[in-house]
Amino acid sequence: MSLRRIFQKRPRLEAPEMFGQRALARIARALPPVERAYANIRFAIMRPKLLSVMDLLLPSEGRILDVGCGFGLFAAYFGQTQPDRAILGVDPDAKRVVTATNVAKKLGLTQHTFLAADANDPRVQGPFDAVYCLDVMHHVPEDQQVALLAHIKSLLAPGGIFVMKDITTDPPAQLLFTEFLDRVMVGWNEPLCYRHHREWGEILTGLGFKVRMVRVPDLLPYPHVVIAATLPH
Repeated sequence: MSLRRIFQKRPRLEAPEMFGQRALARIARALPPVERAYANIRFAIMRPKLLSVMDLLLPSEGRILDVGCGFGLFAAYFGQTQPDRAILGVDPDAKRVVTATNVAKKLGLTQHTFLAADANDPRVQGPFDAVYCLDVMHHVPEDQQVALLAHIKSLLAPGGIFVMKDITTDPPAQLLFTEFLDRVMVGWNEPLCYRHHREWGEILTGLGFKVRMVRVPDLLPYPHVVIAATLPH
């Protein structure tokens, strides 16, 4: 077989971060004005550099669960970078789910579906090749966090991966900055429970995951941490 034919058979390789800004712009254009403003704020925090880290951790194809999908911003992003992903997004806010469905439709992501539900809903049926939740866990009440992670584990296929992006508690000044912005968004009555990344790692290890994690620096003072927790085959 000639070298030309060999290279023609290889899949086309792209670096998603190279078109990250374009993908984000397409998502913003698919949203109504108010939601578009919100998306621009979220994407100012979740920059393409940070999203690319998670994009590389997620499988390039298969069933993926988005826990706390909101307006479907990240499902739309990860669907654009790897079109063979079939993402199920769940969120208890029915209006946000309607928006997420419309965004996916406008972007041609017909393999995506969305439910007004949480991850514990019986309609959410595994196995999934991956599950991710981005800045969701610190909004879950402290006494429910471990149970949610255990349930996520039960939804994963053997060898599946759970990707979690959240806020760590160190350094304290950055945590205070982040908590202030969270309070502006959700009010002062909602309980927030931040944990140090080592504590998340210990919880996930105790559940049987193999855990890796990385702190992702940012120009803005957010203490981002990305955790990849893999189940054994």
